[in-house]
Amino acid sequence: MIDFFLREKGELVHINGVRQLGLIRDATNNIQMTDEKIIRAATPLHTGDIVDYRYERYLITSQVDRNEKSFRGRMKKCKQRLALNWNGEVQWFDAVVEARTFSTETGKVISMPEGNILFTVQDNADTKGITLSQRFYMTHQSFKIVGIDRTMNGIIQLSCTLDSINTAYDDVENNIADRWKYEIAHTYALHINQGTIAHALLNETLSLNVTATDNGNEIANPAITYISSDPSVVSVDQQGQIMGIALGQASITAKLTYHPTVQSTIEMRVIETGTHFYVITITGNPTLKTGQSTSYVSHIYDQGTEVFDQYVEWSLRNQDDSTPIMGSITASTGNSVKVKAGSSGRAINRALVLTATLVSDPSMTIEKTISLKNLF
Repeated sequence: MIDFFLREKGELVHINGVRQLGLIRDATNNIQMTDEKIIRAATPLHTGDIVDYRYERYLITSQVDRNEKSFRGRMKKCKQRLALNWNGEVQWFDAVVEARTFSTETGKVISMPEGNILFTVQDNADTKGITLSQRFYMTHQSFKIVGIDRTMNGIIQLSCTLDSINTAYDDVENNIADRWKYEIAHTYALHINQGTIAHALLNETLSLNVTATDNGNEIANPAITYISSDPSVVSVDQQGQIMGIALGQASITAKLTYHPTVQSTIEMRVIETGTHFYVITITGNPTLKTGQSTSYVSHIYDQGTEVFDQYVEWSLRNQDDSTPIMGSITASTGNSVKVKAGSSGRAINRALVLTATLVSDPSMTIEKTISLKNLF
């Protein structure tokens, strides 16, 4: 009879990846929060088997009822995938999630304490390595394993409680705990070192000075794409050479070729000879250790000649525009400034941006990226 029903009513399933026919029915006539089903098959079933059914994944969580011709068990939908991290080796596991369970003696529902949750996973070679206090994320919330039950063959039950989020190490967006503790998170930045506005002489060339960084460290020979908003006024080639074609202004945008969302723009004004043509540069250490201070000096040039009758104002921000600022300006005299890095460990692998603004023409600015490093 089981062969007949499998032929007539059986549905295609995959049990541990093997294609088979199975008879599937709901485990209850009432609509419940959990999706539980009864599976019957002619081939052996075991507690902990993974069943793929109608594009959903299930885990057999009950003991299996067996007779001479068939096997029957209860399976629950795996509604979550857990990423567990072993010293940088991340593995994903399908899991059944429950905020309540049932008493085996009375059949009554037992509510778990608020903030606690129960996960059931297949007992296999990978899950055997799960340990107490191991952390993971589910729906962007951090959990910690506080209890492990391995008494039922085929499955492991994990008692878990809410844990604090570690923004320095956890990849919250992708639900991976401690990811950045073992992997390098790339934070790219691109800066045109002539500031946000510069001048080019009519019919003459000017080279853009561009710096690309990854986690505050300068990239050697980065691939950069340059675009002019109006090539009839200002042209630019792919080496960053600018030429003033006609009086007026146009924007030049530099993009990291393989990360085009990382870009910097400068407004180029084409002027005639004899007009003031100021350029600002900043000298000083590109790296600053936490808790320490260093000095920076601005140099102002007019058509290539340094002048000393112009001055700048200084400002400081985080490279990612976050707050609070990971440093401060402790002194400013003329065109020199002293910057002190904060002492927070969160500043590691981050960067500050020091900006000098020309007092006589606030549209003229220059930025310098300062990488923050550990003191030791």
